[in-house]
Amino acid sequence: MPDWWAHSDALRDLLVELGRLPPPQRKFDFEEIQPGWLVYDNRFEPIGRICGQLDRYIVVQRLFHGFYIWLRLYIPEDAIGHAREGSVRLNIPRAWIGAMGWNRPPRLPPAAWRDH
Repeated sequence: MPDWWAHSDALRDLLVELGRLPPPQRKFDFEEIQPGWLVYDNRFEPIGRICGQLDRYIVVQRLFHGFYIWLRLYIPEDAIGHAREGSVRLNIPRAWIGAMGWNRPPRLPPAAWRDH
């Protein structure tokens, strides 16, 4: 069956009911992203875990050889490619993160921190 058939909402619903397609996953807005969600790069390599939000940035506790360490990343909203329940996928590879300057907090007023 051609992939373009699944773009029709009615046809997609029918195919989901018949078990031919997986149910669609809900996409999340930036405000709905929660602490504890995992963060991956564009190739699904793990980056860390979200520990809060700072204005239009997510604050991520880094993952290093399987351990969450004290280093934090301040990732801007525009670097997020997809957000699905429980995970956020960035739109860049992991190798670029060191050069992005995300290890320093952005200059924002102190009231901008939101811990859910």
